[in-house]
Amino acid sequence: MTFLQQAMLWGLFAVSVPIIIHLLNRRRFRTVDWGAMQFLLKATRDSRGKKRLKHLLILLFRSLAVAALVFAIARPLAGGFLGWGGGQVETVILILDRSASMERSEKDIQVTKRMSILSKVAEAMSELQEARLIVIDSATGKAQEVPSPDVLPELSFTAPTDSGADIPGMLITALDYLKEAKPGRSEIWVASDLQRENWAPDDSRWEAFRASMGEEEFQAKIRILALNGRERNDFSIRVASARRESEELVLDLELTREEDSGPTTVTLNIDHMGAGSGSEVAFDGQSQAFRKRIALTGTSGEGYGWVAITDNANKRNNVSFYAYGEEAPVQSYLIAESSTDEETLKSLTAALAPGFANQKVTVRSPELAYQVNFDSAALVVWKAPIPQPPVSDQLFDYVKNGGIVVFLPPSENSNASFGGLSWAEISESPGDKYFIVKEWERGDGAFRDASDGSPLPVDRIRAIKRRGISGDYTSLADWVDGEPFLARRVIESGQVIFLSTLPSYTWSNLEQTALHLVALQRSLNEGSRRMGARFFTVAGEASSLPAGDEIRSRVDSYDEATGSGDANFEAGVYRLGERLIAATRPADEDSLEALTGADLESGLADTGYSLLEEQDASGDSSLSRPVWRWFLIAMLLFLILEALLCLQPRRPVTGSEPSPQPLT
Repeated sequence: MTFLQQAMLWGLFAVSVPIIIHLLNRRRFRTVDWGAMQFLLKATRDSRGKKRLKHLLILLFRSLAVAALVFAIARPLAGGFLGWGGGQVETVILILDRSASMERSEKDIQVTKRMSILSKVAEAMSELQEARLIVIDSATGKAQEVPSPDVLPELSFTAPTDSGADIPGMLITALDYLKEAKPGRSEIWVASDLQRENWAPDDSRWEAFRASMGEEEFQAKIRILALNGRERNDFSIRVASARRESEELVLDLELTREEDSGPTTVTLNIDHMGAGSGSEVAFDGQSQAFRKRIALTGTSGEGYGWVAITDNANKRNNVSFYAYGEEAPVQSYLIAESSTDEETLKSLTAALAPGFANQKVTVRSPELAYQVNFDSAALVVWKAPIPQPPVSDQLFDYVKNGGIVVFLPPSENSNASFGGLSWAEISESPGDKYFIVKEWERGDGAFRDASDGSPLPVDRIRAIKRRGISGDYTSLADWVDGEPFLARRVIESGQVIFLSTLPSYTWSNLEQTALHLVALQRSLNEGSRRMGARFFTVAGEASSLPAGDEIRSRVDSYDEATGSGDANFEAGVYRLGERLIAATRPADEDSLEALTGADLESGLADTGYSLLEEQDASGDSSLSRPVWRWFLIAMLLFLILEALLCLQPRRPVTGSEPSPQPLT
């Protein structure tokens, strides 16, 4: 609880007035002993304790009535942000999450989390009267003063966006503002839906923030309003890649939902260059990847469009945009050591270029790996000892930029590592036994289930030879003894994959099961997305903004009102000079993972932060609730109780006529 007129609390000293009067009244009487008093004392001895208790209660209620009046005059607030602390606030810094996920609305009320917090902040600021309001929003990242809280929803830097949020970065900006402006007693209010990716709890900046908050010059309180209610099952659609293959446009799509509520169908609308089409997609599970092909007969050059689903909890993740250019070869490189047998080499080259859609493979020896054009590589398969600098540096940069490298067991042992992974010793199965795959990841990776939900026959793999994998990795498939069969390490935008056996009869039956073809083709498809990456960007990032003399114009036909007010942070297809780009929301905005209490405590440890979790952002709860009326009601009740105790008991009425005397 806090008080808007904190100085009025000095009036609590008035609580002592009834006590002082009581003590003074006791000093007005002198005790005089006289003979008949002993009989009166004996008659009232039984009721003396009750009378003393009655007098003490009268004194207590009088004192409480005075205290309640003082509290009411001090204008107390309870609950929400303002009810957590005490004292007058001079400056409020609002950390406003404007990311796409904040446009979620619950139930059937079209009030988003962002709009809900803006109205509540305006209401709370009206209670603080003269306090200044500074807003640091997630899109611009700048500290901007708001002249009046009433105009908060009308400002461009509080409008919705399709961008992400950097909570630790905004908190550091708030501290920089406090250090420079020295605005007096301040509070930092953080309004967010606690999406884990936006908070980045493992970011090293949290340590610097905690250290700064511990300095004497920072006396600001931190209050977190967690708008983390999820009462509707939200669906989202995303275009993972768009590319031209001969006379077709290939769209790789990803459909996700927060809760797996069983099989359902989703209406999918595709608009390509102004021509629309619709279809029903069978959806089961929590996420599903699928592919759509659109005929491009008679067309050439660049193109664009959008894919949308029907309305649900968040309108901003119901649509995703795409753009593409001329068809380009899907180029892969196979780096093979000289000791690679002919069967393995033939099997790998056939898997990388089996005659699909303009796929090409180039074979190089490790000594000539420096000649690889990594800019054009959709996939690199490395069947050789792990490279040393400078080739390893080139390969690592390729991975960081979205490339995929699949490492296969080399013939010779090596102590080198790449991306935190390395090869161990070669082992052979004993006698007539085989290494058998026990478990594999069916929802992710190269051996994930097919689009119709049917599993791959990974359990049919039999190997007589394998090479161990060590390091920091995520296992996507394990042998029956727990050793990794397929391991992956994600590095920024790319992936490093280690496969522990070879498609050769001297190693395994991968060639017969054709699962190596599936693994390499899936890796090739994922890697080819980076080739069209120049047509994709994230709303708000530098690549989505005009450069130099470029003039921006939006070219897609999506006509749903988004209300952003700033094209810099709005998804869509744009022409920037000669560039054609599809600006999309960050992939993190579709993440289902929320920040945990342990994450929050770790990031804000020893800062004295307060947390208010509002499960329903569209409810009627407020950041602050005036409760002075309740104190006036309490004062009235105390006075009534005091008056009742002061009432004297009614004495029996005696008649005026004398009682009859008995006859003698």
